[in-house]
Amino acid sequence: MSKINTIITGHGNFASGIGSSLKLLSGEHDEITLVDFIESMSELDLGEKLANSLQQDIPTLYFTDLAGGTPFKEAIKISIDKPDVEVVSGCNLAALLETMFNDYDNVQAYAKDLVEITKKTADLADFSTDIEEENIEDGI
Repeated sequence: MSKINTIITGHGNFASGIGSSLKLLSGEHDEITLVDFIESMSELDLGEKLANSLQQDIPTLYFTDLAGGTPFKEAIKISIDKPDVEVVSGCNLAALLETMFNDYDNVQAYAKDLVEITKKTADLADFSTDIEEENIEDGI
């Protein structure tokens, strides 16, 4: 990803959980900031942490857990009147892993790609046919 800061936030330890998975699967990433919204924090505390995570003149994407939740609302408040800040919600780890290595011309393209890939990677396991154990590959 070229010069786009990603701030992952959500309820409880959502951000640190996604961060842990990202580190396990693909190593450290300097362009990703993790902001958990833990029980002891107020909305104002979270808003301040999210605002302080912005880097001057670097496009930023807020990756939130739930549309309409406090992390989402606080990110929206910050993004208003900032053309280089986008907010997405409900996206998944697979989409983040797929997009984080791509180069995007702008943060809007990155946000749209995250949403589209999330739609494509959400799936339902189908056990209606016989699955032979030898045909199942090792996981990641």
